[in-house]
Amino acid sequence: MPKQLSCCSKCGNIPQGGLQACSRCHGATGVYCSKECQASHWKMHKPMCRPLAEDEAWGVKILDNRHAPWPNQFQNVLLKTTHPVFTQGELCPVTEVCGFPLVIWSESIHGGKRALENNQPAVYLRIEAQDAFAPPHWQINDPGTCIVVRQGRQPLTLEAIEIIYNFHDHLLDTIDDDRFETGMNWKRPLSPEWLRSFADEYREDQIERGRKGSGFFP
Repeated sequence: MPKQLSCCSKCGNIPQGGLQACSRCHGATGVYCSKECQASHWKMHKPMCRPLAEDEAWGVKILDNRHAPWPNQFQNVLLKTTHPVFTQGELCPVTEVCGFPLVIWSESIHGGKRALENNQPAVYLRIEAQDAFAPPHWQINDPGTCIVVRQGRQPLTLEAIEIIYNFHDHLLDTIDDDRFETGMNWKRPLSPEWLRSFADEYREDQIERGRKGSGFFP
């Protein structure tokens, strides 16, 4: 069973009076500290607003590069826990170090289905934490369409995968070449604090750009 949501899905607060579950999904994908937070988060919450059975989990499908740019490649997907992503998927190393472990599964690499195109966002998510390279089997083979889930089977939102993908993109743009030989490629150690800081700055930037409904990065 996935862990229960423990803070407001919109603002991240944990009120003394307790959280109110969304009446439609019964708190499966949304809990709130106020009606205002629930109303302002509706745009983000709506696609996943439904009760979950014990054998279901929300993940994200990453379409291949034929659907680029990346905002068009991410789709909500409701999975049965018998899906092979939960048994054959590979841990995304950077997300593990940063405290938000994701598991990724490729229809081509793991499922044996012929890929029609590469999948740049998926390859980014699979880079190793120590050297910033994806494993050879992710570089040699086109992964095609991929599925990503949270390791603990908590709901994975489009907003969260967007932030994590852009964090990986940011990491690759800021590799310290002078330290490359030492294996310490990043300008600062990978950590949950770095991901959290990036997520807060990313959300603030999106809000300044007029994006509505942006919620707390869980």
